[in-house]
Amino acid sequence: MSEKTWQLDTDIPTPTLFSRNSSTVDVSSVSNADESTLGKDIVLGIQDNSFNDKLEEEEEEEELPVTSKELKGWYIYNAATEVYSVVAISAFIPIILENRASEAGFELDHVTPCDTSIKGYKCVARYGTGFVDTASFSLYTISISVLIQCLVYIGVGSLADHGENRKKFLLFFSYMGAISTIAFLLVVNPSLYWLAGLLTIISNVCFGAGYVFYLAYIPTFTRAHPYVIEAKRLGKPIQELSKIEDVVTNRFSSHSIAIGYAAGIIVLALAGVISYFMNQSTYGLQMGTALAGIWWLIFLTFPLLWLQKRKNPPLPKGENFLFYSFKRVGKTISSAKRLTQSMKFLISWFLLSDGFSTIVSVAIIFGKKNLAVDNVQLTIAAIIIPVFAFIGVYVFLYIQQIFKLSTRTMILITGTLHSLVPIYGLLGFVTPIGFKSQKEIYVFAVYFGFMLGAIQSYCRVLFGSMIPKGHENEFFGLYEITDKGSAWIGPLITGLIGDLTHDLRYAFWFLFAMMIIPLILICTVNVEKGKKEAELYFEREQLKRNERKNGKFLQ
Repeated sequence: MSEKTWQLDTDIPTPTLFSRNSSTVDVSSVSNADESTLGKDIVLGIQDNSFNDKLEEEEEEEELPVTSKELKGWYIYNAATEVYSVVAISAFIPIILENRASEAGFELDHVTPCDTSIKGYKCVARYGTGFVDTASFSLYTISISVLIQCLVYIGVGSLADHGENRKKFLLFFSYMGAISTIAFLLVVNPSLYWLAGLLTIISNVCFGAGYVFYLAYIPTFTRAHPYVIEAKRLGKPIQELSKIEDVVTNRFSSHSIAIGYAAGIIVLALAGVISYFMNQSTYGLQMGTALAGIWWLIFLTFPLLWLQKRKNPPLPKGENFLFYSFKRVGKTISSAKRLTQSMKFLISWFLLSDGFSTIVSVAIIFGKKNLAVDNVQLTIAAIIIPVFAFIGVYVFLYIQQIFKLSTRTMILITGTLHSLVPIYGLLGFVTPIGFKSQKEIYVFAVYFGFMLGAIQSYCRVLFGSMIPKGHENEFFGLYEITDKGSAWIGPLITGLIGDLTHDLRYAFWFLFAMMIIPLILICTVNVEKGKKEAELYFEREQLKRNERKNGKFLQ
């Protein structure tokens, strides 16, 4: 390994491997001969023999210290893919779907063509054999896409924990997602609103699948970080080691989110210019969406070249490639009693993620239909959200470090602040404020964005700290399943509310409940107990694996 000196921005005192008076990590000082020492974080109580030596060599493959180039490739992956989240699925695609459906739709009599020039227009479009509200068409389509995501996560998640599948799956789904996003240019007239829906499903499924494998690198990079490796080598106490891992993980998780939002801001600004010069047309929004796909496609080059092929154990002999992941997920769920804290957090995340993901879609469609906000204003609001998400990530990280607050505490703080958004929307029933004017959309964008990046970072860090080693993709697959599992429920329920009342303001009651209930549950999560359960889970699996292989070896 011949990487250049890597600057690590952490304030923890630096022992041995690091220069004493700076936070510089010299990765080049880690030779191949050192890896047998650096690569171990759990010592198994097994007798020494040639078979065990072979097992140790297999374990070391994944524990190669992460290099600066590899971490940069991981950061750039988020810069590539986050533009889809910021520009496409969160901002432009809901409007494209609603606009195209309305342009091809009818008034409530199912005969008269829809007049979108009327403020608060109420129209329906064909959906299968029936008709749905045009706002609900967008929500239902996104709901279908995330439901399919769940099936994909279950089908491929565990496979990526074996061999070199993680990087392969990451890139396969990412390239497919980028291409299908560019294909929005093919929707050239309103009658093709069904094609816009199909491309939404394909692109969103691929985006979500790729994100699972991206998140799975977090616990791996934490263990393989030179700083953490050295702390383990020196035999640091468990509590001190836990704090070091927490700082390192929060740092690069926050940085990756901030870099992703920075990329999203750039592309969103460019897309906004395109929309402006195309007179705020729907096709202008489609061009902005395609621009996000082109950006995504180009920047995938860096993770393609820089992410290492970190080998995991091969797929167990006799296992079926198509059904292995389904089988593993079933076993994981059945073992919930041994991983009580991580499973408790997954339930909380199932509800919490639905709250703040659905709020964006509802706010955009509500602003367009009820407040007559035009495409330029919506684009400005969409730019404000990632700008303040970028700022919020570092502000909350600074607050956490100053007051030495735990990751769980930061989730509770940011989650509570998030819950005020639906409360504000409900004020509109009885007061002159509460999303009654166009200016309030900008206030919402500033406030919501300020917490969004921080809570996303803290949630994935907390969960990553309670994952058994060697099961990163499997568990982050479950993490995304619970995320998207609720994300299809949110649009579905808010879509039904819109169909029944033709007033999305009532959806804020649902969103408020989806924010408060999980926060109460997170208060009961014991993180240290969760980490210990993950360690014991891994040790138990290793002992069973060794017993099986030792038996075969002796035969």
